[in-house]
Amino acid sequence: MIWILQRLFLVLFFILGVAYFFYKVYGSLWSFLLIPTFSFLPFILFYFYRNKRYVSLDIFLGHYLFYLNYIIFGVLTILLIALILKIFSIDIIKIISYKKMTFNIFFLFTLVVLSFWGYENFKNVDVKNFKVPKEIAEDKNPLKFAFISDVHLNGKFDGKKLSEAFKKMENENVDLVLIGGDFLDNSYKSITDDIKSIVDKTNFKHGIYLVLGNHEYYGGIEENIKYIKSLGINILKDESVDIEGITIVGRDDRHNKNRKSLKELLENVKSENTVIVMDHNPKSLEELGDDKVDLYLSGHTHKGQIFPFNLVVDYMYLNSGGYKKIGETETYVSSGLGTWMIPYRIGSKSEMFIFNMVKQ
Repeated sequence: MIWILQRLFLVLFFILGVAYFFYKVYGSLWSFLLIPTFSFLPFILFYFYRNKRYVSLDIFLGHYLFYLNYIIFGVLTILLIALILKIFSIDIIKIISYKKMTFNIFFLFTLVVLSFWGYENFKNVDVKNFKVPKEIAEDKNPLKFAFISDVHLNGKFDGKKLSEAFKKMENENVDLVLIGGDFLDNSYKSITDDIKSIVDKTNFKHGIYLVLGNHEYYGGIEENIKYIKSLGINILKDESVDIEGITIVGRDDRHNKNRKSLKELLENVKSENTVIVMDHNPKSLEELGDDKVDLYLSGHTHKGQIFPFNLVVDYMYLNSGGYKKIGETETYVSSGLGTWMIPYRIGSKSEMFIFNMVKQ
């Protein structure tokens, strides 16, 4: 309850700061009253429609929140600069109030630039190749596998990007594909593309394995599981599979309060095998102890998706994105192939990881 009040206080503080700025610049009491109303509007709509997911509403609110984020961040930055300049008797807010048209054009231009930049970061998938350390790959059969996460398939983000990702994997001669959760945005019923035909066209030697994420749970877990299995994708729900001397352990998402602990899942793993753990939420990295885990693969964070939220997730997780060695475990957290709600990324990029399991 305390953390909810803390967050509410911060949101109110930020919104009131923005309202104060617009009041000082535009000199209208209406601006002071309307800014908080429009700022909280999307959250009110989220509350009332939280159990009725409409793709068009999601996209509208996503764009709204994207622009609102940068208006708030931009205004707070100007306020901070204004406080510093006050020391030197320079009133930047007063200067802006005299040149409102110039300020409006600057703000609109900035938002347009951010939109194009953010879309390019979303559209262009960054392929990152990793060589598995010698001590992990030693005495194992050569194996090349890809890892993607957070595809977020729905009626807006269809199968085109997934299809392109699979083609890139095939061009890289990938033997196995691992998917780290949030394959679906919510319910499979919102998907308009024929995803099965996309999966059927793939030819990976060891197939495709997936763990569940929070969004599969949001949309109705049992029906979503049936849909994913109907595509020909294998689900590891607190289960493991052995492939070429490698044990891949798939943890269920944290939304399952009865999921097995990492220790339980590793109890029957062959000691001589390389162990790869897939868990959608990297918060579980805090559970790493003395148990043998060679590679730990996660997603969920989107690496913040849009600045400055990447700074927040950096604080929240031991590894919020990319590579980090924790203890004796090599950990990799994907920023995701897709995005949540909107096709924008600033401070992050859409990406896939490709691992080469060969002796070096």
